[in-house]
Amino acid sequence: MPTSALAASRIDDWLQQLSAPVPDPGGGAAAGIVIATGAALVAMAAGYAPAEAAAEIAAAATRVRGDALTAAEHDGRMSGRLVAAFRRSIDDPERGEALRTATVAAADAGADLVALAASLEGPLLWLERFGEDRLAPDVAVAARMLACGIRSTAVNIRGNTTSAAAAGVDAVTLERLRDAWDQATHAAGGLDAVAERVTAAL
Repeated sequence: MPTSALAASRIDDWLQQLSAPVPDPGGGAAAGIVIATGAALVAMAAGYAPAEAAAEIAAAATRVRGDALTAAEHDGRMSGRLVAAFRRSIDDPERGEALRTATVAAADAGADLVALAASLEGPLLWLERFGEDRLAPDVAVAARMLACGIRSTAVNIRGNTTSAAAAGVDAVTLERLRDAWDQATHAAGGLDAVAERVTAAL
């Protein structure tokens, strides 16, 4: 699993940092923590399943957990750069380019988090069918947390896309960022559907 300062932090220490009025960490990083937590629950539920495939699912979820923490740190750095770009003087001739670069980078950081969470839909579908029955509530909670992380990240993607458009980012890039928003919405819907089916069967 990738190492990161965030992975080595105590939860309350990181929450203290989050509560400070600074851009890094921010909402995107918080969404990354939610995604990492959902991934950890996927790994836990897989650990109770008897089938050999469960070990692969647990390993994949553990990788996502580590990658999500690394991506959350990256998102925080991109948030800091974005705020720094907005704080540049209006008279700064490099402000426009700084904003274009920062808004796109921030949106892309969010898209990376979405992709990590969405990659666990398949493992959750497997757990829905073959997982240990007593762990079904944990499967539903994992799906909800991953969906929540995605929806929260999508808010930032949308906001950063709007800022990118205002900063004059080219049409092709804006279309890519808007597609990322659509993909996030679709991915969250799939995960919520898993949670709803599992919950209905309890």
